[in-house]
Amino acid sequence: MDGPRRDSRREPPADIEQEVKILYARGDINSNTYHRLMEMAANGQLDWEDLARVRGEGLAPLRPEPKSPPRARDAEIVSSLNRLYTHRTRLEQARAESEQVLQRLEGDIERLQAQADAAEEKAQLALPDEEKARAYLEVKQEAVERIQALEERVASLHQDLRRIDTLRDELATREAELKALESSQQLAELEASIRQELLEPA
Repeated sequence: MDGPRRDSRREPPADIEQEVKILYARGDINSNTYHRLMEMAANGQLDWEDLARVRGEGLAPLRPEPKSPPRARDAEIVSSLNRLYTHRTRLEQARAESEQVLQRLEGDIERLQAQADAAEEKAQLALPDEEKARAYLEVKQEAVERIQALEERVASLHQDLRRIDTLRDELATREAELKALESSQQLAELEASIRQELLEPA
């Protein structure tokens, strides 16, 4: 009479455990997977098909642990950060518009300066015709007056840009403070959760 049949899928635990050790030594599995497989092998819950699947998945755990749900964020901090991001966007828009206007004004100043220089040169060439020379000098004077007015606006725009930069730096500082506060709160919650689990009976 034939003896009891052995499940062909199962191998002696020693053989399976040895193979798991080889996989770990070669770096085919990580530490967490190694200990999990060794425990399964000791309980007779591991076969060669399982090992083949582990090899195919590389370092992926055989039984992935469920991910913790995302922690709820502090509503007040989130609201403050959202307002901060809105302010920063508006500041960036204001800076872009100011730089565009500044570039146009500087171009106008350069054009008027060239016009004033040309008028002065023509006035000198017009002599001794004083009337004609005076007309060119009037053109120059008008250009100079417009240049002075535009330079005042340019100076004001530069001041606005400095104010924008200052506000942007203040927003960046506030953002860092809020994120640090949020991180501290999350760490406190995590610490409380860990300590509670440590106090629970095994």
